[in-house]
Amino acid sequence: MRRWEKALLAVDRVLGAGESPSRLEVAAARHPVRVGVTGGTAMAVLIAAVLSGFGDAVVLFQAALTGAGFGLLAWAACRNARWLHAYYVRTGRYEAAQQKAVRASSLSRRAIILRMLGAWAVASGMFWLIAPHQDIPRSWLWSPAFGAGLLAISCATTWLIQKLSR
Repeated sequence: MRRWEKALLAVDRVLGAGESPSRLEVAAARHPVRVGVTGGTAMAVLIAAVLSGFGDAVVLFQAALTGAGFGLLAWAACRNARWLHAYYVRTGRYEAAQQKAVRASSLSRRAIILRMLGAWAVASGMFWLIAPHQDIPRSWLWSPAFGAGLLAISCATTWLIQKLSR
């Protein structure tokens, strides 16, 4: 069991999880059964709705089994997060991460512009893929325009949230 713990911590270190957990992560780690049951139930209902299987017993059974499997995976992930949080609190790793976050500088203008261009490209591609399935015009002009609109709304919302939180 000790090798499993070392491997898990090595993977966690590679993924860069050195910062302290968010409130949502802490809440999920404290209530793994609730997260598993809620996630599994939501998954089962969504699968049954997508397959239009509320009248078919076989589809309902398959949806219930898939939801139960998803719930068990969510429960196991939350138990793992609970163990990792306890381990990092014992070793003092979160305090070092909080000190680093206090000293961190804000992003440069170049990084912000590159991030916005990347988000615009992803949003434009998303609109290009969604357009045939919705009532959206599909062309090389409309997709980037919708992407720019979505990016502008996102930036305005972020700015408003930051301004109201001060």
